[in-house]
Amino acid sequence: MTSSPLSVLMALDSMDAGGTETHVLSLARALISSGQRVSLISSEGLMRPQFEEAGCAVFLYDFRAASSPAYADRLARLVDMMRRQKIDIVHVHQTPSGLLAARAAEQLAIPMVFTAHGTYYPQATIKSILASSKAVISVSPPVQKYIEKLGSTSAIVPNGIDLLAFYPTPQSSLRSDLGISEDAVVLVYASRLAWGKATACDTLLRAMKDLHRYGWDRLQLIVVGDGPKFEPLKELASFIEEESGSKFIHMVGKQVQMREYYNAADIVVGTGRVALEAMACEKPVLAIGNHGYFGWVEPDNYEQAWMHYFGDHGSNAPYSRYLYSNDIAQGCRRIDELRVLGKEGKRWIEREFQIGRVLEQTMNVYRVALGNSS
Repeated sequence: MTSSPLSVLMALDSMDAGGTETHVLSLARALISSGQRVSLISSEGLMRPQFEEAGCAVFLYDFRAASSPAYADRLARLVDMMRRQKIDIVHVHQTPSGLLAARAAEQLAIPMVFTAHGTYYPQATIKSILASSKAVISVSPPVQKYIEKLGSTSAIVPNGIDLLAFYPTPQSSLRSDLGISEDAVVLVYASRLAWGKATACDTLLRAMKDLHRYGWDRLQLIVVGDGPKFEPLKELASFIEEESGSKFIHMVGKQVQMREYYNAADIVVGTGRVALEAMACEKPVLAIGNHGYFGWVEPDNYEQAWMHYFGDHGSNAPYSRYLYSNDIAQGCRRIDELRVLGKEGKRWIEREFQIGRVLEQTMNVYRVALGNSS
């Protein structure tokens, strides 16, 4: 690592349950375990207790627009905190928290690292953050290409999976709590319900309606996540169940203990970090993301799945309820084979994505930003 412990400041828009937030928590835990100090600036969120339990010093901030009257005061308060915490490096992941952290880092001449988690950032905003960054991380090859088009270079460091947090366990009482029978085939869809992922969820709900219509009445779907499209999707789910005359869709909203939901599933439908976490729990994954439909993740397409980031940054087909329902039906016919695929998936995660490896890669980026690269 480094000759002396680093004091790292992480910046997040909020501590709500999501892929970026979970990655930062896993990375913070690994940094602290390796002897570094980690502080976090963020607005409030469900994951605050987990960050505090990990040993992060948490500082709450309001990240309203820079034009607001209180911006100068927030910036001055952040600069003062960074001095008191003796911050060596700032690591930002989102906007607008990243913009405020960048201004404070510039005032104190502290190097900043930016992790790009997707291709969804407003162009003016990301260009400003890139200009302030001493080093840039991309979470996947397509994101790296996106950063290159903006005129910057980046190192690929994937989302790290903490295998002490995500692992297979016997099913808990979650199924019975939701009124799901023991012989049901359970799909779990986990995502923030916004943008393309909300459209993917809408399409999946309609595919579930088709599957039940054609006799797949053992299928149950749990939708985990919140966002601006949650209520419309919940209304659609209720309408589908009313038309079908049975209860088979469970909209559970935002959840922190995702491992329990993965382990309650026979199949996980998702993208990006959800796919990686689910595979760490030995679950077969049907990959669907912001970009479109990828399909079943299997050993012979691991590299392609990674290059597409499981449907988030590339895909094999557009969203289609007929494609979804056909592939889910085929998966249900070979459920024992899918369980074998789940075990293979865990081995892949252990080889390529476990948090210890990601920690080492991140520390190398920190060294570059600090001017300590060999």
